Amino acid sequence: MNYVVKLKVVSRPVESNFTLKKDEIVLCKFGDEIYRAQVQEEIKKSEPEGKVLRPVFEKEMDKVKKLEEEENECAKFFEERVKLRGLDMKLIGVEKEWEGSKIKFYFIADQRVDFRELVKDLARKYRVRIELRQIGVRDLASYLGGMGPCGRPLCCATFLDNKVSVKLETAREQNIVIDASRISGVCGRLFCCLVYEQDFYKEMGEMLPKIGSVVETEKGKAEVIYTNFILQYVRVKYKDGSEETLGIDKIKYKKHWWLFQRKK
Repeated sequence: MNYVVKLKVVSRPVESNFTLKKDEIVLCKFGDEIYRAQVQEEIKKSEPEGKVLRPVFEKEMDKVKKLEEEENECAKFFEERVKLRGLDMKLIGVEKEWEGSKIKFYFIADQRVDFRELVKDLARKYRVRIELRQIGVRDLASYLGGMGPCGRPLCCATFLDNKVSVKLETAREQNIVIDASRISGVCGRLFCCLVYEQDFYKEMGEMLPKIGSVVETEKGKAEVIYTNFILQYVRVKYKDGSEETLGIDKIKYKKHWWLFQRKK
């Protein structure tokens, strides 16, 4: 069985040989490293990045608490050194490996940051392997959580195990008004959900007349000025300037392909 688990900052898909409960704290192995994580949900399709070793036992909760205290102390030292060195970066979270052999620092920054000296400061302080990982705004939204404009918890903070890349062309193919304030999430990027039905829109886009095309209607030839993929109708404009909304069954077709040609 595969699950999505949330580490200190990021969420990752893992496989498990036993059933897990939501919000259960478990130990997961990624390569040679072991981290504690919280189970988010079970998923059916996903390529696992790690494996669940076992749940964290009740008697180990003191160790979990100690790790959290150490991570908080690491965060304070990190911010002190960033300020001292005048680096333009913001710490998001600290994640310490279960056995203490490695510490990861997650941060955001507007530009690339030369943090080589900062890594040396951290390595001298903690005498373990240090990793600094810059995350994007989508990862930040996943970490912080929140509610989307749909009224439901953010997809990236619940079930999305891989951050998607959404292009503006996706919105155009779905006839969505290109207004960044209306189609962007709390992260400032285009809604991840725009890709959920993209295959449907792409299929319908190949079947329905394109905007600007000329089609045959009962009244004669007309130019398509709008298409509705969901309700499957088009709005056309005749030479005399009048407009009409027609279902796709009102457009002459042959072999299930709409008869239209591009205006030159």
